[in-house]
Amino acid sequence: MNIMKRYLFFLAVIPTLWSCEPEPDNLRLLDQLVVSTNYDPDAAFGTYKYYTIPKDTIGYVSNTSRDTIWTFTTAQPYPRSVINAVRHQMDSLGFEYVDRDQDPDVGMNIYIIENLNLFQQVYYPNYYSNYYGYGGYYYYPVVQTYAQNTATLVVEMIDLKNRNANNQVKIVWNAYMGDVVNSVNYEQQSIDAIRTAVRQSPYLH
Repeated sequence: MNIMKRYLFFLAVIPTLWSCEPEPDNLRLLDQLVVSTNYDPDAAFGTYKYYTIPKDTIGYVSNTSRDTIWTFTTAQPYPRSVINAVRHQMDSLGFEYVDRDQDPDVGMNIYIIENLNLFQQVYYPNYYSNYYGYGGYYYYPVVQTYAQNTATLVVEMIDLKNRNANNQVKIVWNAYMGDVVNSVNYEQQSIDAIRTAVRQSPYLH
């Protein structure tokens, strides 16, 4: 990944209550990403018309790196691919793209959450102090290490139209899609997952 350190697109977000779609069986992760969508039931989606979205960068959050941004390059087109997929879905819903300085109603935020977990198990074989007069012996402990790496693609819709008195914004819809790391074709499956997330969110239409 060619990742550059920059500031995330949106920083201040107010927590809200969510209505959730059930998550499918994790065994489906190999051929398609599991898609879970959530939304604020108090959001007036019909009042949103204009949206904005970064052009070439998505957020990147990892417990193994301090980088915060994943930037498009010709060698790694994934950020632009998922951004274009989100833009295509927003356009198909009737939203109109505008630049950030053109007073958009909502902002689309995209980022990857990558989590690497390491597990260790120490196994101590039996120790024999005396085995039928042959003396004592033991085996050295065996350390087994397991690694599990997962990544989730997150797409958020942030209400920029109705800021509070502190100029804070609220997430009104999001989609969690994974596992990106262990998918067969993570770029195409991410695009398919974005399409699924919008399809299973009829309140956006």
